[in-house]
Amino acid sequence: MNQPVPDTASPLRVKRNRYDAIDAPRLGAWEPDAVVSVVIPAYGAQEELDVTLAALAAQSYPAALLDVVVVDDGSEPPLRLPELKPERTRIVRAPEGQWGVAAAVDFGIDTAEGDVIVRLDSDVLPDRTHVEAHARWHQKIDYCVVIGNLGFVEIEAEELDLEKVHAAVASDAAETLFGTLEIGQSWEISLLERTERLLEDELRAYSVTNGATISFTKAFYSRCGGIDKDLKLGSDTELGYRQAQAGAVFVPEAQARAWHLGESQLQSRNEAGKRYRQPFVANRVPTLRHLRTQPGITWRVPLVEVTVDVAEATFEQATASVASALSGSLQDFRVLLKGPWSQLSGDRVRPLDDPQLELRLLREVFSADHRVSYVEEWPETAAPAPFRLELVPGTVLRPDGLRDVLAAADKQRAGRIKFLTNAHGGTPRAVLDRTAAVSRALATLRPDEDLDQAVEEAWGLRWADGGEWFAHWEDEDLGVTPMHLLQRTASLTAAVKRLEVKEAELRKRVTRWNRAGNAARDEAKKWELATRHWQRAAEAWQQEPAPRQKPQRPFLRRVKDRLRRR
Repeated sequence: MNQPVPDTASPLRVKRNRYDAIDAPRLGAWEPDAVVSVVIPAYGAQEELDVTLAALAAQSYPAALLDVVVVDDGSEPPLRLPELKPERTRIVRAPEGQWGVAAAVDFGIDTAEGDVIVRLDSDVLPDRTHVEAHARWHQKIDYCVVIGNLGFVEIEAEELDLEKVHAAVASDAAETLFGTLEIGQSWEISLLERTERLLEDELRAYSVTNGATISFTKAFYSRCGGIDKDLKLGSDTELGYRQAQAGAVFVPEAQARAWHLGESQLQSRNEAGKRYRQPFVANRVPTLRHLRTQPGITWRVPLVEVTVDVAEATFEQATASVASALSGSLQDFRVLLKGPWSQLSGDRVRPLDDPQLELRLLREVFSADHRVSYVEEWPETAAPAPFRLELVPGTVLRPDGLRDVLAAADKQRAGRIKFLTNAHGGTPRAVLDRTAAVSRALATLRPDEDLDQAVEEAWGLRWADGGEWFAHWEDEDLGVTPMHLLQRTASLTAAVKRLEVKEAELRKRVTRWNRAGNAARDEAKKWELATRHWQRAAEAWQQEPAPRQKPQRPFLRRVKDRLRRR
């Protein structure tokens, strides 16, 4: 993994995601010589597959160099090849016991004959220059990942005549097949618009990878470790993430146009799909921080790998460094201790005169901590973890140091940061590496070239005063021994947790008070409205004229009238 490209002495080195530095040939103005394998995973839906193959039969890419592999993922009845298809098209059946898109794609790539892989969904109609638009970038570098331009159209495959599909694609008139139907765009479009089509956002570029139309070289697929066959959904994002860690440049190719027929599963069952993907993707893609909201979980792929070379370190120095990481506010990490661990034996020896005493004590103190591993050599990069922080023994992280160092790296868009401390002059006491940057540098490393220089050209190298994030365990400002440091950090962690609990209780109280206040305000409004109503009614009653009354006759006159009537 991550070996230098064996092609030329000076391979092209792209900085961050500036793919505009790649002089890709213009469509129709170059002579392809690489075999391209289009890998199509398919499960049922014969009509959609027939449309896809009819469009592929009209590609501008040379037919002799176009290898199409349809992977039947257990369809019943089995899929068949239609008459209208590219010359080199075959169906392979997925191996027994394996199922799902990821497993089908991996098997298809394994059987593919081409050096370039275009992965295409079986319900996608590609434009005439689709394959050529993908392939032209891979002529220049072998570490780019090209993302096609996918639209969505509400039309069923059985509504399309295959001969008309072939003719329309061959004449660059594929959109006429859809008449007046509206063509929708994927969610990735908004990100592309905000980031100058990924030129200015190398950190999130991988997130727009879409398995419906994407391409890469077979060699680079192998270098990044291939697709995770255990993933039934979300494998496209996970593969894109690991390609990023292997040093990929992501190219959104506007001229690799294609149209998805009908709604995708992501559109039709969006919320259910998100719920299913969340734990699987969160476990494997640490840079999608919004998926890792639950505290206390140990994830499969950590956000950062902390390494300490303890071969020549004292027990106190190494313990202080490791303990500072273990007790920090950021817990999404793993620790690698590098040393000659195989030399530790069970031979009889005076305990206090043991020549491997420091290693033995270290092995014992962290033996029960699952976050700590013991290695004799560490890999060139931390992949699939996106960061590696190397600590010189005795250098300790402040409580929020690990979290803040990673934030600083993203803010500065740095590939490597070397940290100095006042006590040690110009000697770095810690080095933070971005895996994507180091992988890019290694993939393009020239003979006798310094790795620092390669990282500087690939992503950027920074020097920083590390006093804000790091200290030395013997420094006066700490004033503690390693064991005191353990106690102090544990005490600080406990205090923080107590404060978090108290904060949560106060927030609940404030919420209850707010609710009670809102209810009281609502009740007051009701009474105020009622008061206004009765006040208006009273005013209206007072303004009405009094009813006219008959004038009362004198009493004696009334008596005389009654006597007269008798």
